Amino acid sequence: MAKATAIGLLLLASALCLWAKDGVTEARDARLIRQVQEISVSQLDPALPPVSFEKWLHAEAGADAGFHWEVNDCGEQTGAAADRGRDFPLCVEVQANMKDRRTIVVSIAVGTSKKGVVGKPTVYFAQLVTPATTINLPRLSDLPSALIRTHDVSPSVKIAK
Repeated sequence: MAKATAIGLLLLASALCLWAKDGVTEARDARLIRQVQEISVSQLDPALPPVSFEKWLHAEAGADAGFHWEVNDCGEQTGAAADRGRDFPLCVEVQANMKDRRTIVVSIAVGTSKKGVVGKPTVYFAQLVTPATTINLPRLSDLPSALIRTHDVSPSVKIAK
């Protein structure tokens, strides 16, 4: 009986620690996302205007786009044994899903998993994903022309004859 009680208390303590850590992680993630949303896009790419990254992205993706923001490892973890002990980059990633099935993906590096938030935020990668192809964007200022090139101007509804 005492052994079962001890195991139960240990499980409860573990669950409380995980819950507290999740709360801390959620608060950190919300803070990092807000900071990246508010950064001037001109700090990420000098060829762009001095407006917030979030406002610029909304203008590029369109009013009807859906946005998903998250903090992640910039896609670097593989799950292999070699990952153990690595100091992974820490990114704020946004996916802007447009109604025409194109998706803008931008990942902004803000630090590392071990060091935390360090240095100036930088574009880790940016892509425009279309049903036909994925376009890597070396600079955020490459996005507008990629959007124009991939815009389907043909009508989506066929007119009956």
